[in-house]
Amino acid sequence: MNQIIKKITILLLSALLLCACEDFFDITNKQTLSPDNFPATMEQVDLVLTSAYSGSHAIGTYAFYWFPMGIYLYDHTTDTYGSYDERSSSMDNYTNIDSRYITQSYTDLCKWANLATSAVEAIENYRNNYSVQSEQAQLNYMRGQALFNRALAYWHAQVFFEIKPDAWGFPIFGKTENNVETMKRPRATVTETWKFVIDDLKAAVPLLAGYNDKFRASEWAAKGLLAKVYMQSLYIFPENKAAAKSLMEDIINNSGKKLVSPAVYADMFYGNAANEFNSESLYEIGMTVNPLQDGPWGGYTTGSGMPLVFAPWYMDLDIRFRANVEGATDPLTKELDIITSKKSSQWGNNFIHDANIKRFGFRGIYGDTVPRRTLNPSFVASQARSTANYPYQLQYPDYVQQSLNLKNDKSKTDPRLKLSAGQPYVDIYINEKGKESYYDRSLEVNNRPDLLTWQHRKFTNIRGVEMGSAPYGKNESSDANYPIVRLADIYLLYAELVKDENPATALEYINKVHRRAYGESPDAPSPYDYVSLTERTKTADDNDHLANNVLQYERWAELFAEGQWWFDVRRWKIGQQEAEYYKETRHGAITWKGDESYVQPIPQLELERNKNIQQSTGYPNVK
Repeated sequence: MNQIIKKITILLLSALLLCACEDFFDITNKQTLSPDNFPATMEQVDLVLTSAYSGSHAIGTYAFYWFPMGIYLYDHTTDTYGSYDERSSSMDNYTNIDSRYITQSYTDLCKWANLATSAVEAIENYRNNYSVQSEQAQLNYMRGQALFNRALAYWHAQVFFEIKPDAWGFPIFGKTENNVETMKRPRATVTETWKFVIDDLKAAVPLLAGYNDKFRASEWAAKGLLAKVYMQSLYIFPENKAAAKSLMEDIINNSGKKLVSPAVYADMFYGNAANEFNSESLYEIGMTVNPLQDGPWGGYTTGSGMPLVFAPWYMDLDIRFRANVEGATDPLTKELDIITSKKSSQWGNNFIHDANIKRFGFRGIYGDTVPRRTLNPSFVASQARSTANYPYQLQYPDYVQQSLNLKNDKSKTDPRLKLSAGQPYVDIYINEKGKESYYDRSLEVNNRPDLLTWQHRKFTNIRGVEMGSAPYGKNESSDANYPIVRLADIYLLYAELVKDENPATALEYINKVHRRAYGESPDAPSPYDYVSLTERTKTADDNDHLANNVLQYERWAELFAEGQWWFDVRRWKIGQQEAEYYKETRHGAITWKGDESYVQPIPQLELERNKNIQQSTGYPNVK
C-alpha cells in the first residue's frame, strides 16, 4: 500500500489539532504541534501534502458518490432499478439542490482544493523558515504535486461550471483563510476558473520533471491533465490550440508511454495490481482493499465503495427448490419470474442503461428481451449445484449461444461491451464461494422482460463479490484503480485536435485505439480499421447522432464508464442529442431543459451558509 494513503489517518488527526481553539496553542515548546511551527520537518510537510492526495478518497469523490450517484447518472452510463431518492433528479439532468450527493461532492471538492492550497502554503512556509539547501529540489517536487492536486480538484469541479465563458465557474481557493467570513467565497467566472487551473498545471510541469513515483503526480500526469484542460477550455482560449498540439505530441513521442497489449487491456479495470499503473497510464487514482474498514462510511478510506452501489446481481446456486412452491407450476405461467434465484454482491442499485448495450452494437436476440426461465427436467437434486445442474433453464435453449455468437462477432458488436457489462444468464460470474455462476437481474425487474439490465463490469470484482472477506470478497472496499489520464484518451484528443487540418493523421490515431480494442496491434493496419471519419459505427440505431461520427463514438466506447463522457458531452454541447438517444430512465422520460442541464446546482446547504455564493443559472435559490 502506498505511503500517501497510509498517512491519511495521521493527517486528519493533525488537521483536527490545527482546527482547535487558539488558546490551546498558546505555547512556546517547539516540540509541540502549533500553527506557528507546523510544518517544521520534511516529514510534516509530506503529511500536509498527503492531505491533498486524500481529496480523491473522500465520500463525495472516489470513495463513494462520484460515479454511481454522480457522473454515471448525468451521462446515463447507468440506470437505476427504481426512482431512488435524489438520484432520480440527476438522471433527469436537473439535480435537486437538496441532494445529499451533490452536497457532499461540492463540499469534498472544495476541501480537496483547499487542502491542496494549504499544502502549497505549508511547503513555502517550511522553505522560508526551516529548509536547507539540500531540500530545495524535494520541496519543488512537493509543490508540483500540490499544484497538480489543486488542478485535479478543479477538473472534477467542472460539473459545476456553467457553459458560457463569462458565466459562473467555481470558487477559487488561491490562499487559505483564517476566519469563517473570508472563507465564504463567491464563484469566479468560467474563464477565470479555467485560467487558474491552466496556470497551476503549467507551473507544476517543470517542478515534477524527472520524478516517476507511480503513486504520485509526475511530469506526464501534469502534461496529460493539462492537455485535457486545454481541450475542455479551447472554446474560451482558442489561442491554446498550438500549445495543446505541442503538448500532446510531447506526450506521444517522449513520455515512453504506449498502449498496453490486448491481454493487459482486458484485465486493467478490475483491481488486478499486475495490470494497473501500466505503460498506458499517465495518472490514476490508486485504491487498496481496506480490511479494517467495512465500506466507505467511515470517511476517508484506502479503497472505494463505489462498486457496492452498482454491484452485480448474480444467480444464486444455493436457491431453495421447494417442490410444492417453485415446482408447483411452470414459471412461465406465473406473473413473475422465479425471484429466489437472484442475489446481489451488495446494494446492486444500478445497471448499465439499456441504450448503451445497443450503442455497442448488441441487438436482435429474441427481440431484445430477456428470456424467462422454466423448470429444468435434467436437474439432479442429489448432485452439486452448478451452472450446468440448476433447477431452472432458459425459455429459449439457444439464447446463450446466439448471444455469445453476436458478442464475439466483431463485425457486428464492439468488443468493449464485454469489458463494460455482464449479460444476465450468459456471462460467467464468480460468487462468494469462488464458484462459477451467471450474471442475473435484480428482483425489481422480474416483471420487465423488455429491460435488458446488463450488469456493471468495469471496476467491479470479477473474481468474487464486493462484500465479505478475502479471498472472494473485498469488504465493500474495492481495490480497482480509476484512470484519470491514459494514453488512449490522449490519442483521441490529438485526433480531435488535428482532424480538420490533417484527417489522415486523425484517423490513424483513432485506429490505433480501435485496433487494440479489437485485439490487434495498434501500429499496423487491421481488418477492423475505419476508412473515414464518417464511417458507420457499431451503434444499432441509425438515428443515433454517433452513428456516423467515428471520433465521438470512439471516445464514448473506449472511455465508457470511466467518468469522462459527461465532460465531452458538455464541451461538445450534445446534451440534447444524448437525451433524445437515451429517451428515458426508470424514473421516466428525460427532459432536457437547456444549458442548465449541463450544470450541477450549488447545494442549498451552501446557499444557506455562504451569502456570497451564486446559484447556477436556471436553478432555484434558498427556499
